[in-house]
Amino acid sequence: MRLFGEQLDLVVLDVDGVLIDFIGMFPQHYETAAIRCGLSVEPFREHFAAVQRGERNHYSNAHESAYGLWPGISPEHVERLIAAFREEERKRPYPAVAGSTEAVHCLRKWGVPIALCTTNDRSALESRLRLAGMELSWFSAMSTWEAPHPKPDPRALDPIFERVPAARRHAVYLGDWYPDLQVARGAAVRFVAVLSGGIPSHVFLREGVPSDHILPKFPDLIGLIEP
Repeated sequence: MRLFGEQLDLVVLDVDGVLIDFIGMFPQHYETAAIRCGLSVEPFREHFAAVQRGERNHYSNAHESAYGLWPGISPEHVERLIAAFREEERKRPYPAVAGSTEAVHCLRKWGVPIALCTTNDRSALESRLRLAGMELSWFSAMSTWEAPHPKPDPRALDPIFERVPAARRHAVYLGDWYPDLQVARGAAVRFVAVLSGGIPSHVFLREGVPSDHILPKFPDLIGLIEP
């Protein structure tokens, strides 16, 4: 199979915002968790709005965001916040991005391995996929928060390439936010941006992503792949 004129032997996907449609429910989940933990929601609202305008980078993971949004917060308070947030996610799970399940099955039918690169831990990842109607067994490899060098470190992709015998130049990474672009560039893997995570296209253009490498959502990739 070929993509943009180059051989395609591996597709690496971010999860939240690429496979999982979290953008509509994530803010409410986070705000509810913050209120439950006695935290003001204003820092989060200001930050999230700035991210969606392309004026600020998103935090890489839940711990980093808590410490960044509420300076001086204690580690114990952070853990309570994250636990409350995960509970809200379980109460109202995120659906799959429209068409993403079919796109995964299409790639598998074509024999193209699919890997996942996420800052979710393995347990959260498996739960997210299951609640969205997907199975972890569909994917050939993964890099999670437990990896020796998790995203946004470019070495986050090392465990994937150790399991999947593909040259990096023949892989493509689909992501929806800055850490994905950082990982792909640092690991010398082609990057395709999707807009389903809420980051506007002008942000990716500003970062040097070609316009034909910016898609509305992951399933749109299928129509660009050639035999």
